[in-house]
Amino acid sequence: MIKKLQALKAKKGFTLVELVVVIAIIGVLAAILIPTMIGVVQDANITSANSAASQVRTQVTTFLTNADSLQKESLNGPATVTMYAFKVTGGDWAQPSGATTPPNFGSGSKVQWDGKTPADPNTSFIDYMEENLRDLKDAYVEIYLEKGACTGVALRQGSLQTATGIQVGDWKAGKTSAFSGKAGLDANGQVVGTNPQLDKAS
Repeated sequence: MIKKLQALKAKKGFTLVELVVVIAIIGVLAAILIPTMIGVVQDANITSANSAASQVRTQVTTFLTNADSLQKESLNGPATVTMYAFKVTGGDWAQPSGATTPPNFGSGSKVQWDGKTPADPNTSFIDYMEENLRDLKDAYVEIYLEKGACTGVALRQGSLQTATGIQVGDWKAGKTSAFSGKAGLDANGQVVGTNPQLDKAS
């Protein structure tokens, strides 16, 4: 019995100094790695949003080209850049209340801007986008048109349905004051995807 007690006494645990040193090392590593990991996640989210914006722009361009051929008339529209906003909820596209419609997409046109009943992706812009961008479930999308062509697309992925802050002149400048900190992040740290990609204004 005495030998067992002596053996237990001989076993040493960690000293307080050793524990403090280990905790300090873990704290230093966390202070270094956490900001790095946050930056990696932000960059991945920005890349994903830019990719989504690129897909939207491709589909907008395709629809406008097809619509131009279908109507056999020009869909030039305004000579200045005009923005058209959409909310995507669960894959369903809709324009916010009070939003405008591009010229030559009115009730007398063969091609409609809003959805048709029954849906017709050949002649309805919203039906076309829903059909061809099924992976885009929730987003706020801004489409910029000039003379019937898509100048750019800006979007927020997710349920945050607020304006991106991109201005119509930003596309020609290739940069925007809407970004703060780094390109792709607004002043609130929210991700904004763009195509073509805009840089942060200096």
